[in-house]
Amino acid sequence: MATALTRDRDCQAVAVRSADLLERMADGKAQLVVIAADLNQDTKTGIDLARTALRLHPAVPIVILLNQSTHDLVINAFRSGACGVFSRQQPVAEFLDCIDHVREGRIWAGKHETRLLLSALGSIPCSNMHVESDSSSLSMRELQVVKCAARGKTNKVIACELGLSEHTVKNYLFRASEKLGASNRVELLFYLTQRGHTFDGSREADS
Repeated sequence: MATALTRDRDCQAVAVRSADLLERMADGKAQLVVIAADLNQDTKTGIDLARTALRLHPAVPIVILLNQSTHDLVINAFRSGACGVFSRQQPVAEFLDCIDHVREGRIWAGKHETRLLLSALGSIPCSNMHVESDSSSLSMRELQVVKCAARGKTNKVIACELGLSEHTVKNYLFRASEKLGASNRVELLFYLTQRGHTFDGSREADS
């Protein structure tokens, strides 16, 4: 897959051992990481590694590779902070589309994975999060960024409209998710919609 990215997307992609990933990310040059869910090294999984990577590098988007797309794996992948989930059963061309979408600040999932995700989100009780009352905990800029994201705008578009860098936009979304109790951007957008907010565009969920 690293070869396909280098060849077809003209980007610098390298394959590294999971044990070396965090060390390689420490220099701050990584713009996106792809992690296999089934590492099974020292009883740890790619989901665990993704959570750690997100905590240490919140601005770096994550794509998780699945050997099979079960309900629990898909949901846990997104809850770990992944912006994209890709099944190895899908063609390489779709993997490249996944990378393109996530690099642009969007959420990506295949058709089957999207159905599983929407089914799970639909069962989440809204009482765990109160956007109207909790929105006061957000700074003015954080609220602006969140509302733009909920209208389906990419990080690049939000950055241009608000005069920010894409890196700053990603950080605002991460902090807003923490303040509002959302595990990641997917739940953040879902909760905003569930709390009565209406938007001109749809959520960023491409399939």
